[in-house]
Amino acid sequence: MLTRPQDAPMAVIIRVTGTAISPGWTGVKLVEDAENATAGVARYKLVATSPAMPDANRAPEVLEAELRVDALPATMTTIRILSATNEISAPVAQ
Repeated sequence: MLTRPQDAPMAVIIRVTGTAISPGWTGVKLVEDAENATAGVARYKLVATSPAMPDANRAPEVLEAELRVDALPATMTTIRILSATNEISAPVAQ
């Protein structure tokens, strides 16, 4: 989900939710993937640290991350989020 904060209308807040195959993941965050960015598309990876010993019951765990980007260029039209198994894109409202 992309939102604009009221205190900075040119900034954007990126909120993502994902699912891990087991509980215990830590350090969930969005990291810019500037190496693979293309014209008009900002790319971010959803990353986390896996547990040392995965839980034997393999119950899924919901992971959430949020990132505020204060200096989004006016030419940016799309935000793309990549995870280990899929990706999603959202248009940036100007």
